[in-house]
Order: sequence, then structure tokens, then C-alpha cells
Amino acid sequence: DVEVESLLPEGLADKVYEGVEGKTALDAALIEDVKAIDEAMLKRYQEAKANDANLRYKFTIDRESGKCSVSLQAVSKKDPLFRLKKNENLVEFVTTRYEESPMIIKGAAAGPELAATGIFADLLRVTRAFSSLQS
Repeated sequence: DVEVESLLPEGLADKVYEGVEGKTALDAALIEDVKAIDEAMLKRYQEAKANDANLRYKFTIDRESGKCSVSLQAVSKKDPLFRLKKNENLVEFVTTRYEESPMIIKGAAAGPELAATGIFADLLRVTRAFSSLQS
């Protein structure tokens, strides 16, 4: 089981824009809907800063329970994610052996070019799979 906290409020991610014609009108409608998120996000950001924390997406795997979660969290200066830069990834292993001082692996993130390449490769695989079903 993976519990995911989406950035988009319920109903916005799968919203259908009926009656909105043209790309410009659709773009404007999308921007207006996304503006609704601004106030809540600003509040979370300000609360984090007031507590000397940074907002970071944190993915947790609990081997014992078999559950995973991903959410936007305020992390303190003691958390390795606090100093993470926008172009970095970090994995922290807390195990029996590394309980007192967890093992941390930190390095460059994929970046937009590599991420786009991966998404394009996935789209090609889906297209091929779909095409094979049509035959």
C-alpha cells in the first residue's frame, strides 16, 4: 500500500473542463484552478519557515508494516533533506546496522532532460503494448 499526498486538491486532478473551447481558454481555466492551491501552500511554507524548517517531499518505506507513503513535510535542520538542493536526490537507510547513524546516499537528480527521456521511453512502451493488442 502506498499513501500519497497529492499537491492537487481532490477533484482538481481529474477535473473535466466541459464547455471550455480553445487552448487559451483551457490554459486560463487551469491557471485559475491552480491559484486555489496558492493560499494553502503559502500557509504551509510560512509555518515551516517560522519553525526554521524547509518543505520537502518525503517518501517512506516501512518494511515491517509493508506500507509506503509520500507527502510534503516540513523537515528540521536535523533532517538530511533540509539541505537538499533542487537538483539532488537523497536516500536514507535506517536499518538494524544503521539505526544510530543512518546510511545516506546523495547525488545528482535526473534533471529535466533525463526525466523527459524516461517519460518518452515509457510512452513508446505503452504505444507498442497498445498496438500489439490491436492486431
